[in-house]
Amino acid sequence: MRLRGSKPEGLRAEDFRLTAPSGFGDGYNNYAHSMAWFRGRLFVGTTRAAFAMIGATSPLPDLKPWPVHCPADLYDVDRRAEIWRYTPESDLWERIYRAPWSEGRNQRLVPRYVGYRGMTVHQAPGDPHPCIYVSTWAPIMTEPPDILRSEDGETFHSVPRPPWDESVRSFRTLQPFKGRLHTTPTGSNPGITAQAQESVSSTSVIYAADDLRSGEWHAASEDGFGNLANVTVFEMGTFNDHLYAGTVNPFTGFELWKTDGEGGPPYRWKRVLQRGAYRGVHNEVLGAMCAFNGALYVCSGVANGGYHRRFDIGPAASELIRVWPDDSWELLIGNARITPEGAKVPLSGYSPGFDNLFTGYFWRMCVHDGWLYMGTLNWANMLPYLPTHVWPEDTLVQLHRWGTEQVNRHFGGFGLWRSPDGLRWEPVTRSGFGNKYNWGVRTFASSPHGLFVGTANVFGPMMAMERESGWEYAANPRGGCEIYLGRHAAAADHRAA
Repeated sequence: MRLRGSKPEGLRAEDFRLTAPSGFGDGYNNYAHSMAWFRGRLFVGTTRAAFAMIGATSPLPDLKPWPVHCPADLYDVDRRAEIWRYTPESDLWERIYRAPWSEGRNQRLVPRYVGYRGMTVHQAPGDPHPCIYVSTWAPIMTEPPDILRSEDGETFHSVPRPPWDESVRSFRTLQPFKGRLHTTPTGSNPGITAQAQESVSSTSVIYAADDLRSGEWHAASEDGFGNLANVTVFEMGTFNDHLYAGTVNPFTGFELWKTDGEGGPPYRWKRVLQRGAYRGVHNEVLGAMCAFNGALYVCSGVANGGYHRRFDIGPAASELIRVWPDDSWELLIGNARITPEGAKVPLSGYSPGFDNLFTGYFWRMCVHDGWLYMGTLNWANMLPYLPTHVWPEDTLVQLHRWGTEQVNRHFGGFGLWRSPDGLRWEPVTRSGFGNKYNWGVRTFASSPHGLFVGTANVFGPMMAMERESGWEYAANPRGGCEIYLGRHAAAADHRAA
């Protein structure tokens, strides 16, 4: 029996159940890229055929074979991003929106959106009640991405977007703060034939709007906060009545800035962290933030899964830092080092990535029932396709001793961890809930029905599998994003069933 006012037990692996087939029955739904709880239901936005898109354009590095099947013509794949809705009482999923077709620059019909990277519930001054707002990812043959809005969770329409230039292809964060909605581009493409840089944008400006339907967006910050090495504002969050923003900086490491937002945009900003919290470029990007127990928790690492090929940074695993209201900070998970603020040692006892080089990101965090949950991205399942001949000899000796399949069996799949205080951490799962193709936790949503976890899983619908006769592409029934629901009654529910 739990005493009144005490914290519930943390969720365990057996408390989670899969709520839908992989990819909602379609392995091209690679990412559960965004998630929100709205009017008693869960909404999930997908990104489709992400790895097929990369493989069909200019894949780097030279993976052999490419992990998933890529058609000769990428536009033969239906990449129209989808929004799904889940009703817990009936255990029912419904696809309620699919991106429309658009006439592309190539004179063909192309998807207007291939992904939905962010989703939030917000009531703007002109809204009759809280609405869902969704950030989109647009392919290179169409116009820049939009923001979608829905009042009822049934119909979605675009609202005037910020003044993106034509190169902007995606944005992710939609952050409400003091009645305004804030966003910034996070992926740009310098030309319609070049590969998009998912984590690097043509501008590093935060835009703010009061009534989004008016189309009046205002710059809330200088470009890069006055530092052009801050190539992108990648993530935003709120804490202690301040708006925080973290950058991508491939030259000296991420920066963290904050503002009280007084006086309206442009705001007055104060820098809280610089030089990747003095880890340098191995903390190139600040990727996630979460307020918990009177502090702001921030996750940092290297863009593009732990190795940023464009800037030749990494591979390196992720760190976790705790920032207090007075701007002092502590290293919770990471590499010990000497900083201008003194020695910083990992208070949890863990080195980067929970002592795991394959942990490219601490990708998302969420507070549920008084516990902090953190999900990782794990790239171990890419080992069979990587050009390991260029790796250091000592690493190759160990890899050959274990074998890539053995490494994948033991290390493949994301990690989901929980903590009551930010210092003590326990694994919920280290295997992607038993699916090694679940390489990352991309979304969380805390709800009255439990904790929802959405995964990234690019290994579908057809993936390269090694047979005795060689490599061949075969159907992967566990390929595609998955949605799990964790609640303490889950084990009892299964027994009753």
